[in-house]
Amino acid sequence: MRLRVREQGDEIHVEVDGIAGRQHYVLQALAECQRRTGVLHAPSMGDVRIRAGADRMRIRLKGRDGLRFEASAIYECLREALIGRSTAAGAPTPAA
Repeated sequence: MRLRVREQGDEIHVEVDGIAGRQHYVLQALAECQRRTGVLHAPSMGDVRIRAGADRMRIRLKGRDGLRFEASAIYECLREALIGRSTAAGAPTPAA
């Protein structure tokens, strides 16, 4: 699994490749990040767009009212959530 988080203007782009039909784990990781850190606080979200294929996901986050997300905080949270979930499920630990 490859995780890439980058900032582009006032948006954060999250790319996850090599998920082999495990899109629900990525969505659960986003929810877990919201609960644990508040990084992705739902009322602050202006726009979330998700494109998913069989082996990849592309997520675009854009805050509203001038709110900006910290790409590095989102990366660290997702990485920890995805690795923790993969390890707990008995799957090989993905490389970020």
